Amino acid sequence: MRKNHALKPLVAAAMAAAVLAGPAHAADKKVSLRLSHNLPTTNPLHYGVLVPWAQSIEKDSGGSIAIQVFPAQQLGPAKDHYNLARDGIADLAFYLVGIEPGRFPIVTAAEMPFLVSDTAKGSRALYEWYQPYAKKEMADVKVCTMFYDGGGTIHSKKRIESPTDLAGLKIRSPNVMAANFYRLSGASPVQLSASDAAEAVERGVVDAISFPWNLLQALGADRALTYHLDMNFYSLGTAILMNKSSYGKLSADQKKVIDNHCNADWAERLPMPWYNWEQEGRAALLKKPGHTVYTISDAKVGEWKAMAAKVRGEWENSVKKNRVDGAKVFGELQDTLKKYNAAY
Repeated sequence: MRKNHALKPLVAAAMAAAVLAGPAHAADKKVSLRLSHNLPTTNPLHYGVLVPWAQSIEKDSGGSIAIQVFPAQQLGPAKDHYNLARDGIADLAFYLVGIEPGRFPIVTAAEMPFLVSDTAKGSRALYEWYQPYAKKEMADVKVCTMFYDGGGTIHSKKRIESPTDLAGLKIRSPNVMAANFYRLSGASPVQLSASDAAEAVERGVVDAISFPWNLLQALGADRALTYHLDMNFYSLGTAILMNKSSYGKLSADQKKVIDNHCNADWAERLPMPWYNWEQEGRAALLKKPGHTVYTISDAKVGEWKAMAAKVRGEWENSVKKNRVDGAKVFGELQDTLKKYNAAY
């Protein structure tokens, strides 16, 4: 399982950051920013991650920056959140970096299966690694900060131990990398949002899903899926994006406040409430009647990793058309993860 660091609570960290940075100038004109995300208010991404982050910005700015959070895809579906930030429909947007196949091929590498072992340190590595590439690949927004989600595995109607056990199954895929993995294993991947995936399970459209632990139960997908592979299979890369015009209209002091919240330190802090919530879900499933949470042998884990290596090879070939040296890019990511002791 991932290492769980004893980090200070987000709110305490936010207050400390505010004290160090000091308030924005009292004469700054008050601005209101809209922050959009795709998950419900019951998810810790909302109440434990994005809301405290927004509150810290408000406090640090001396109240001159107000942030209104729009959860649950109120401003648009999850896959449109990059465009929401780019076009100014939202001033700030939480974006799943792998949700649009082929659009951002470099950052897709961050979602390779069996890559990240530590959510917090891995998030710092993700942010640091992507900064030079973000200026080209996501040039029409300000990439504020980035972090990994709580990670996920395969939940299914039958026991799955080897990649070959997926053959013939319809499985919900959270991103491009997982979809490629399942396709190579003989499955039929279906890319759906979390809420749509839970509904697809209820209707019998899919046989299995890639999902984190607690979200599975929060959305009710555990009613049909009772087998849970206890393996850190994948992590979703996420980003908080800002509209460039919205940033440009801020005063110098207000920009400093935003910049103080758009860095590697916040990348490391932000995911932990989400991660901890998901681990609570795993613990609950271990005790839940009628559910089987199981591990597999090292030899079978090796089969999954061998298939992941094929996925990586496909990705490296696919980015050549964009004149990207995939081996170099992925090597840099791995080196950064190792630097922070966060490699799988």
